[in-house]
Amino acid sequence: MKKFDSDLTALTLKSRLFRTWSPFFARHGTFTPAQIAAIPALLDGHNVILCAATASGKTEAALAPLIERHLPPDRSTQQLSILYLLPTRALIADIAQRLAAPLERLRVSLAVKTRDLDTFNPRRPADLLLTTPESLDALLATKPQTLTRVRAVVLDELHVLDGDARGDQLRVVLNRLRQVRAYAAQAGDAADGALQYVALSATLAEPAAVAARYFPAARVVTVPGGRTRQIDLLPLAPDSPAALVALLAGFRARGWRKALVFCNTRAEVEACAAAVRSAGTPFGQQIYVHYSNLERQRRREIEEQFAQADAALCFASSTLELGIDIGSIDVTILIGAPGSAAAFAQRIGRSGRRQRMIHAACFHRTPLEEALLRTLAAAPEPAPPPAPFRPAVAVQQIFSLLLQSPTGALRLQPLAELFAGLLSAADLEAILGHLHATRYLTTARGGEWRVGERLKRLVDLQASEHAPLSLYSNIENRAAAIKIRDQHSQQVVATVDPLWLDREALTLEGRPLDVGWFDGEALWVTRGRADGVQAKLPFLSARQLLSYGLAQALARYLDVMPGAAPLVAMPDGWLLCHCLGDVYGQALLDLLHPHLAVRATPQPGLALLLEDEPRALPPVSVEMVTRYLHEHVRPYEGLLALGAYQHLLPWPLRQRSVVEHFDAARFAASVSALHLEPAAGEAGSSLAHLLAT
Repeated sequence: MKKFDSDLTALTLKSRLFRTWSPFFARHGTFTPAQIAAIPALLDGHNVILCAATASGKTEAALAPLIERHLPPDRSTQQLSILYLLPTRALIADIAQRLAAPLERLRVSLAVKTRDLDTFNPRRPADLLLTTPESLDALLATKPQTLTRVRAVVLDELHVLDGDARGDQLRVVLNRLRQVRAYAAQAGDAADGALQYVALSATLAEPAAVAARYFPAARVVTVPGGRTRQIDLLPLAPDSPAALVALLAGFRARGWRKALVFCNTRAEVEACAAAVRSAGTPFGQQIYVHYSNLERQRRREIEEQFAQADAALCFASSTLELGIDIGSIDVTILIGAPGSAAAFAQRIGRSGRRQRMIHAACFHRTPLEEALLRTLAAAPEPAPPPAPFRPAVAVQQIFSLLLQSPTGALRLQPLAELFAGLLSAADLEAILGHLHATRYLTTARGGEWRVGERLKRLVDLQASEHAPLSLYSNIENRAAAIKIRDQHSQQVVATVDPLWLDREALTLEGRPLDVGWFDGEALWVTRGRADGVQAKLPFLSARQLLSYGLAQALARYLDVMPGAAPLVAMPDGWLLCHCLGDVYGQALLDLLHPHLAVRATPQPGLALLLEDEPRALPPVSVEMVTRYLHEHVRPYEGLLALGAYQHLLPWPLRQRSVVEHFDAARFAASVSALHLEPAAGEAGSSLAHLLAT
């Protein structure tokens, strides 16, 4: 009976997707469970947030009904009707390639707008635009009239954006889009009816709450299940190419031909690729490397070559976590633990998409890596509480709005309406006043705010590589990077950190390169020798921050009771195990200093070292934590990732945003709940061994 009902539903859907069935679904012959669940609600005009496993056909589930509703075949004019937002340019390039054929059959025009690629023609807008939140921001500022006829918005991979400065920017940008349509409607030049929204994600703990931050009245469609997981946890001897090759040979012996290997840093990617190239690999000579410092075109070539390869190995950083099409992967390998449960799920989910079976292997080099990987594999990290809106985003939005304004001016009241529910009018007025005092804005009659001297300078710098801020982005600008140019082709192939200017050799894609000369902007390189490669890695690597949630999950995995703070006797003092994560661990270290002789350990997010055995921890109050944070604003702005424009806020608002995002109340409660428990014998030895690595 269940199969009969499913077949009947599929038949009904097929009849309702009169135009889009054949281009989008015919080659599969049917619909996935995610498509059956989501498409009817979208065809009926509802806003939807769809949470389903990777490779479940979410893109088609969103676009097919939106095209049916908003792009009728008899439309007389071509106009931008559907916005499709993605978090990365690589994903946009991948989706554009996937959609090209079915959209051409439907005679639906497609354009792409990113910083690297812009095929969008404002004079003749495409029906469907693939873009990022930042590029949509730029379009609103420069060509808002092209958006007045938009009928639907797709927010893909929403979990990547939600909870950080980019997500806060997207919330305001969507408000601006709604305003543009409302103003145009008053003039009789806008699409009829309200915008229709659909959000897509594979990993959202509270989808209804997330959707409500971006659009109203969302229907939550959650498709349970997904693929079966087979995860192997295997020890890997550190700095041993032979051990890595031996493990890879074991997978090749199972008949697996293609493996995707994730490392946590670009330096690790290079080191592993170089080691395997020199030692040989059972996956053949096709060894690829993928990370953000490689030029976009080169990354695209690697994706295509790896996808087409019969047997191959690819070492990657987080750049391949998301759904870029790299063909069928037999096994995903993780070297070390990623920084979050979401990243873990994304990485292991890249394998076995066609076989409906995830094959993953997690290599651990230390007891702590093993414990973290087992924690991630056993139970996901709990969802963090929703972060407050970052006021630094308002600075960037004020700049963008000034460029959008036809009069070149802003007033407080419309600005307060735009930020309603996000930021108070008093906060906005304080921000405007501070930007005026620092010459980014100037005032005019009637309470108007206009572009000031320093903002003009920032606008002029946008086309150069030396702009300290991007007007349409809240992503932190990279530290200045040095270009790498091939001496033979003269092409830029990558960038490296400036501190490596004194090196005569470096590695790129696991291959040695000799540096010929430096011309002030670029290193000119040629193929080099293979000796000493591992000592010449071209990237600096920062340790990943251990989150509060993952540290707490690790404590539960280690059978540490809630609130317990085990004390372990060490040769040079007492190990205090707090499991509060790196940010809270730093604060705890600083707050204990006046009372106890304490210093950091190699794992500050899990433990601190005390010279003497404490009888109790000193009391910690919210007021005490707040005072401490007010005195340490600048370091915590970076640790909490409050946005590229944070330094342009008035000082009291900078202090408040740090306190709110740090969550002083949660920290004070967590520390106050800690009770010291001596850990002796086997339990103490295990903790000491774990945290000493």
